[in-house]
Amino acid sequence: MLDYLLAEKNFTALKQYVDFLRELPKALEEINRFSDGMARAGHTLLSPPNAPALIQVALANAQCWGAIGITVPLLGNTSARILHDMSSFISEFQAIVSVAQNRRLPISVIDPQQFTVVRSADWGSAPCADVIDVLRELDARLGYCQHAVSDFKAQVTNLAESIHGIFVRFIESLTMPLCSCDGPIPKIEAYYVLGRVGLPGMGYDPGQWYSEEQRQAFARAHVGQLFNLHRRAGVAASNLGDFCFRWVYMLDEARRTLQTHHSNQTMARAKASLPLITDSLSEVDAMSRQLVQMAEVL
Repeated sequence: MLDYLLAEKNFTALKQYVDFLRELPKALEEINRFSDGMARAGHTLLSPPNAPALIQVALANAQCWGAIGITVPLLGNTSARILHDMSSFISEFQAIVSVAQNRRLPISVIDPQQFTVVRSADWGSAPCADVIDVLRELDARLGYCQHAVSDFKAQVTNLAESIHGIFVRFIESLTMPLCSCDGPIPKIEAYYVLGRVGLPGMGYDPGQWYSEEQRQAFARAHVGQLFNLHRRAGVAASNLGDFCFRWVYMLDEARRTLQTHHSNQTMARAKASLPLITDSLSEVDAMSRQLVQMAEVL
């Protein structure tokens, strides 16, 4: 149901956006040289693209994208491991509380050493004096996963803010007039026709011979491509943000159910609450597997 939120095209669009900004500084240098020459020639220029801000956001986004590349496989595998332990515990716990003669007994009588996860090397020095300790530790592990997803969402949010902030203003600036003293020629057409400047990643070599009409056509087409990139990258960031929001929400649902268990709770009541955890975690498990698969593509 949520496959579209973590589709490969989302990561592709964000990578294209990051790559474009990473390759942009050279073109910005050419734009600045061209603008300085026009100013010396007596033209009253309108504000050119904000090169320092674009370069700064390009560096920040490159670091952010690198962090996402590390986070995706780590988060997917960590979440899958935690969910495996949870599934094992819930299955064994359900078998114990489903025994008819145990219905009225409190869950505090359950020996925690019956659980595979407690006997595993991964349990380490975590407390396990009673079953409540086990439930609290599993809750804490889900909380760790929740924080990791929130960190991933923060990285995506940083990209989204630059997409809808500095990047869209850069594109819009290219469509504004170059100066106030001549006709309303868009900056990008002046850059392409007069300045022999080209934007990166467009398959366009400004050093080759083109007619003025061809350069104007390239300029208009490339602005259209930038607006399309802005749209796709913005949608991608929004989808990944929604994916993370849903993930955190389902983890929170499972944690709240775990936290309702207490020492005096009867096994009958515990049995009734288990399906609530299973339902939440089954969706989380699917999302974790999606992330692991996506890590193989990145």
